[in-house]
Amino acid sequence: MEIQKMRATFGKLQDQTLELQPGLNCIYAPNESGKSTWSHFLRIMLYGLSTRDRGALADKNRFAPWSGAAMRGQMDVTDSGGMRLTLSRDTRRANAPMGHFACTYTGTADAVPGIDSQNAGETLLGVPREVFERSAFIRQSALAVDSDAELERRIAALITTGEEGASYTEVRDRLKKQLNRRRSNRTTGQIPVLEREIADLESQRAHRDDLTRQATAALQQLDSLRQQAEELQAQQALWRQRQQLDAIRQYRQAQTAAEEAERKAAWLLAESAVALPEDALLTRMEGQCAALQTSQATLGQAQAEAHARKAEADDAAARCAAHPLSPGDETACQAKLDAITAPAVPSPLLMIVGILLILGGGVCAALLHLAFLAFAVIGIGLTVTGLLRRKHAIAAQAKAAADRAALEAQIADYLPLLQRQRETAQRSQEAAATAAGLAAAQQQQLLTLLGALQPYAPTAADLGGAQMALLHLRQQRTSLSAARQTAREAAMRRDLLKQHLPEGPLPDSDAPLPQPAISREQLDTLLPQIAAQQQAARSRLDTLTGQLRSLDSADDLDAQLLQHRQQLQQLQEEYDAVALAMEVLDEANATLQNRFSPALGAQAAEIFAKITKGRYQKVLLSRDFALETDSEGAQRSVQLLSQGAADQLYLAVRLAICDLVLPEEKHVPLILDDALLSFDDDRLHAALDYLLEESESRQILLFTCQKRESAYLDGRKNVTITHL
Repeated sequence: MEIQKMRATFGKLQDQTLELQPGLNCIYAPNESGKSTWSHFLRIMLYGLSTRDRGALADKNRFAPWSGAAMRGQMDVTDSGGMRLTLSRDTRRANAPMGHFACTYTGTADAVPGIDSQNAGETLLGVPREVFERSAFIRQSALAVDSDAELERRIAALITTGEEGASYTEVRDRLKKQLNRRRSNRTTGQIPVLEREIADLESQRAHRDDLTRQATAALQQLDSLRQQAEELQAQQALWRQRQQLDAIRQYRQAQTAAEEAERKAAWLLAESAVALPEDALLTRMEGQCAALQTSQATLGQAQAEAHARKAEADDAAARCAAHPLSPGDETACQAKLDAITAPAVPSPLLMIVGILLILGGGVCAALLHLAFLAFAVIGIGLTVTGLLRRKHAIAAQAKAAADRAALEAQIADYLPLLQRQRETAQRSQEAAATAAGLAAAQQQQLLTLLGALQPYAPTAADLGGAQMALLHLRQQRTSLSAARQTAREAAMRRDLLKQHLPEGPLPDSDAPLPQPAISREQLDTLLPQIAAQQQAARSRLDTLTGQLRSLDSADDLDAQLLQHRQQLQQLQEEYDAVALAMEVLDEANATLQNRFSPALGAQAAEIFAKITKGRYQKVLLSRDFALETDSEGAQRSVQLLSQGAADQLYLAVRLAICDLVLPEEKHVPLILDDALLSFDDDRLHAALDYLLEESESRQILLFTCQKRESAYLDGRKNVTITHL
């Protein structure tokens, strides 16, 4: 597989793109600039992001975009068959970052069959996540190789038949689980459980005897408490007899009091001269009397109001009668106004004709003949006559206007007086009618009250008499009601006491009884205590009896013990058989270890020798990847090497694992993240030369924070240098 381009919103990367080429890609970036983020992004794009991890260091939290955007990414690759594919992962749910996956043919929307979110990496690279992370994904902080079942399976296949089967670790783990199922330690497993159950059954048998002894003691205690209760109950019966005699005496006293109260009520009823009204009727008549008292005050107010209104009406009538226009009304006043008329002013035509005659006669007399002066004289007469008529008419009109104004002033003064006379007369009539109505209603109410009171107070003839009679009747009624109430209460107390009397003839209440030995207060205290103790003893006996019934019989317990012991023997035999199988497996694994360790060691030694330029020639590798090497004929543990030499040895082992484990046909890319940081210049150059050779068969991504790698590789064939 070969990677062309990656585009990421991931950690500190915000929609950034990284272009890659075939061969060796040297990607330089200072620390904290995102190169490690790109390597982790590549891994997660292939194998997905686990959401089950918790804590701040979990991938979903470490690589959450700093910008707050949703985590997403896209990667363009070419698979081992030459097909160009586009992988994308997106976040559509907050609890499933990069949970949405798609794999399409590049440049199309067509989905690639057989590739999903779970198997993308394994399908494209031919290895699961664990093998990829422990082989092709090489970080400076993770150069040390640890054991892994998948790696073990593939390495073992190389030195045996070549077929992948179950690893030694997995088989031994399954046997270990079978062993642990039977006995993991002293407390867990089927064998310890059976041992505890056997001990529990034996404990039940001992517990049964103890419960029987406790039940016998509880039964004896219950008998003792029963005797004490009987003695106390005898004392209580004696007190009960004395209480009955007291009740008889109280009843007889109550009976005497009730008879006396009934006699008093009868006497009061007999003392009344006439029958007393019922309480409801008496209350109603008292209400009527109170209403009459209230209506009297109302009537007085109405009569005073009628008197005042009459005086007001009389004053208004007198003022109106004294006016000159009285007794006329509005119509008469208007007729007087209409009677005042003035002559019309004469037309000026007569004066105009006279003036024309004067002018014409004068002109003709001067021009023609003196005889025309007669026309002028006539004109003068006509003019003077017209002027006099007009003057007399204007004077007559002025007098008529003055007379009309004077009459209008009198009318304006008279009409308000006339209106007030009418209004006051109306109010006086209304007030008189109201007072008369109240007086009639009060009289009717008084007659109704006296009629109702007649059977009980025949002498009452007015309101005052009715009040006195009602007061006397109320006093009689109250006394009789009180006497009857007393009689009822006495009868109720007598009847109540009678309910507590013993049946049959009543004994003599004066008969003497012995004094109880225990006071009633002590009995009230002791009896509940004894009853509570009896209840507790009975409850304990019931509990013990129930516990005894819940236990199996001795025969059942023996049968269960026999069955459990047989099962225990069988499990113990199985445990021994599994333990023997694990011993045989360990021996077989030791043989297998001797077979595959030299193969991996030889491959690692070859690479290690190239990286160290021949200083170290041999690598010894155990099954669990414990490393040793030799230098100048001396065997040395990896812990004794320098940090740089140790890192180089681990790198050689990781590269050897890649050669032996990764499928050759898949061309799995190698990812190195600051893996050469501790190398000196000579061994760095040797390691880069080896990677250049390796880049001819697979793509290599070398992430580094140093400029040494790019400086050494600059200008080399099949090398691409990228600065982030």
